[in-house]
Amino acid sequence: MLFCVRLSDGYFFPAPKSQFAGNRDLKEMADQCRYICDDPAVDLYTLSDISQETDSMVALDTRKPYTELPAAFRYRDDANFKACDVKRYYQRVAELRARTVTPTNMTNAIIPLPQAKPDLGSVAAIPETDIEAPGAAQLQSIEPGKRTVRVVGPAFFPAE
Repeated sequence: MLFCVRLSDGYFFPAPKSQFAGNRDLKEMADQCRYICDDPAVDLYTLSDISQETDSMVALDTRKPYTELPAAFRYRDDANFKACDVKRYYQRVAELRARTVTPTNMTNAIIPLPQAKPDLGSVAAIPETDIEAPGAAQLQSIEPGKRTVRVVGPAFFPAE
C-alpha cells in the first residue's frame, strides 16, 4: 500500500489507486500526490503489510522509516492544519475523462429526436371483415361488468 506524505508536516493519505500501481507507475503516482496536495514537497511511502500501523511506513526512495521524518505526525498538533484536496483530483480526472470520450466530429452523427405521443382519438381501428383469417386478432368492445378475464390495475386508455 502506498501513501502520499507531505514532508512539511507529515500529513499522509493513501495514494490514489495504489493497489494497482507497478514500479513504472511510481513517478506518475508521486506527481498525483503533489497535485492533490498542491505542494512539490510530497513523497511516496509504502506499508508492506496492511495489518501494521502507519508509523511502520518507509520511504520508497530512501527506505527510511516514517518515524525518522523530522515532521512525522506534526500535522496532528497544527492549529492551521489543511488537508490535501483529493476531491479536486478526482474532479480533474473526471473532467479529463469526459473530454476524451466526447466525439469531436458530430457531422455524421444520427441523433434521434423525441416524438410527440400519439393522439388516442386518431388511432386507426381494425376493419371488420366477414371472413376471419386463422390466427387474426379481433378488436372487441366488452362492457366492464361482462369480462371473462379479471383486469387488475388502472385503465390505461380513456373510455370513449
